[in-house]
Amino acid sequence: MKTFVGWLLLACSLSAIGRAATYQIVDLGNLGEFSTFASGLSNNRQATGNSTITPAAAAAEGATGTRLRAFSWSNGVMTNLGALPGATTNRFARGFGINDSGVVVGEFNNDASRAFVFDPVVGSMVGLTRLAGDNDRGVAEDVNNAGVIVGISSNGTTSRATRWTKLAGAHVPQDLGSIDGTTNFTSRAYAINDNGAITGFSRDAAAATSQATLWSGGTITDLGSLGDGNRFSQGNGLNNSNVVVGQSSTGQTVGQLIGGTSTTGITRAFIWQAGVISELSPFNLYASDSGNTGPTTNYHSYASDVNDAGLIVGRSERIQGSAAVATLWTTSNPTPIDLNTLIPAGSGWVLRSAEHINQRGDIIGFGTLDGVSRGFLLTVPEPSSLALLALACSGLMRLLRRNDLRDASRRS
Repeated sequence: MKTFVGWLLLACSLSAIGRAATYQIVDLGNLGEFSTFASGLSNNRQATGNSTITPAAAAAEGATGTRLRAFSWSNGVMTNLGALPGATTNRFARGFGINDSGVVVGEFNNDASRAFVFDPVVGSMVGLTRLAGDNDRGVAEDVNNAGVIVGISSNGTTSRATRWTKLAGAHVPQDLGSIDGTTNFTSRAYAINDNGAITGFSRDAAAATSQATLWSGGTITDLGSLGDGNRFSQGNGLNNSNVVVGQSSTGQTVGQLIGGTSTTGITRAFIWQAGVISELSPFNLYASDSGNTGPTTNYHSYASDVNDAGLIVGRSERIQGSAAVATLWTTSNPTPIDLNTLIPAGSGWVLRSAEHINQRGDIIGFGTLDGVSRGFLLTVPEPSSLALLALACSGLMRLLRRNDLRDASRRS
């Protein structure tokens, strides 16, 4: 009985912040071989990312080199998005963003990275032109429901945060500008919301480094950083209220944190809202005062996306680039939650990184399934299940309130 009540209390508290106690998990499959990484998700539960084709499939394409291909996924079916016209044999592709019309954007590499868009109506990849110069180097990171694409492309001198807007059938690139007002330092756009606001990073001359940036309504806003405010930072995702999440250096080293000699800098997830930047701690944070000093503790955190309900997804990791823990935070309660605790026990999954969350609360990311790298989709229960949960929560809260009043009466 205590276990049930404890679970129901947990379910109620999670329901109060807009999510279910246990997600349903879907294996996205692959394009022929084992590895799959998922990175983009629409509100219609369509996904994109990259997967590996078989040697035989690559031979049939006449392709050499890596066998990594961009995909779109819908209702259990994964589709290889192919190649840019005129591509030679050495190529790979990755999908990064997808909108509610199934339009996918990403990176196609044919010895040099090039931004692409795949419109299911057209049925083939289209390359996106760079800002200027003699190459088409670029990466498309995200696309909103109006079809506006953001990412990075060359201006002939350096790579710049770029917005592509479709005019007269062609995607026209525009330099988004930067905090310092110059065009000779690297900048990058990672996400765009449905109002056209964009986040990423650009150079802050005063801080002498690149910092998280918000482009909105013709205004460029420096979001600052954690630590002393002059550290490197970048915005990775934003919602339609211009709440931005990302990652930032704190100015602290691992050695300073644990009392050792490591000079590796600490990177932490952040949330920026109403002009204030705040840290999001990693799950299972190293904390010597609490005895949390074991080999599974984490130093770093990374926030990748936030939805309009204020749910934030990302990962926590001990060593950057190593095995991580897919993590969930909320804007109302930034306590980190291990997403592995919110999937069915015994599933065989280890969730490593949550990459995107849609307005329904569904989450896309990657991890391992029985030791093999795979993309996952976490889906929330259907409304009928949530309605039953709400009724149970309401009844439990009334019961607990009645017990509290009875106890108070006895004490008096």
